[in-house]
Amino acid sequence: MVDLVNRRAAQTRAEIVEAAIALFTAQGFDDTSMSDVAAAAGVSRRTVYRYFETKDDLVFEAPRRWLQVLNAVLDTRSDEESTRDLYRRSILEVAAHIEADAAAVLAAFDVLMSSPSLLGRHGRSDAEWTARYLELIGPDVEPDIDGALSATTAAMTLVAAQNALIAVWATGQPQADLIAMTHAMLGQIDSIWPPRSR
Repeated sequence: MVDLVNRRAAQTRAEIVEAAIALFTAQGFDDTSMSDVAAAAGVSRRTVYRYFETKDDLVFEAPRRWLQVLNAVLDTRSDEESTRDLYRRSILEVAAHIEADAAAVLAAFDVLMSSPSLLGRHGRSDAEWTARYLELIGPDVEPDIDGALSATTAAMTLVAAQNALIAVWATGQPQADLIAMTHAMLGQIDSIWPPRSR
């Protein structure tokens, strides 16, 4: 019964996001209200707010799901797997998830790029990813200022590289193989890993 309830909630959440992105694309993010989204999704305004506190959250639903995918893979770490290899495995899984929902991701990216207020919110999303990577890399470095610098540099580089990957793919290469692009990105940033992460 719990699984059925969770599936229904996930379906409702997805339908709300789909309706919202379509409206944001058609009439602009700033000119669309949560009431508009509710009407388009065929649910009450209260239902929309049950799942999403703000309009921004509707656009950032995809990165939230990507982080869930990443965390699910990180939870499967074997004792002998390096942090670097675990990250590579998890981010490739995220790339596969993005490719499977490419049209929706591209539409949300267009909405994001068209709204200055959303671009500001993007920094908060990046902070969530950076914090997660610091949790991942932190145990691999010494607990001193040099270790903190090494871990923070690596974590922020990972987030910046991911942002670059999505931006290049979404703005100029949406037909390109995102998995192959992810492999190329991973090769370009390989030197950032602290020694114990490799």
